[in-house]
Amino acid sequence: MAILSAHIQFIPLSNETPMAAVDSAIALIQTVGLTYEVGPFGTSVEGEASSIQELVHNLLKSTISKEFLLNVQYHVGTDKLSNADKVAKFR
Repeated sequence: MAILSAHIQFIPLSNETPMAAVDSAIALIQTVGLTYEVGPFGTSVEGEASSIQELVHNLLKSTISKEFLLNVQYHVGTDKLSNADKVAKFR
């Protein structure tokens, strides 16, 4: 089981209700069963690599917004810190 961390930023373009579109993207993230944390500039997720890849694929093919930017950062490696460990000293 390969565990992956990612940070996902969904930015709707040419959308009359951009925050509603962002809320829809977050709702999609919430449905896949990954550990996640919503932040002011994106959502961090952690879990099985195949689940994260499927989530990104589903966001790419979504109709949440006619046009959007999807920024994804992956943290890959066997000795990496978990998302919770990365921010623990600041909480």
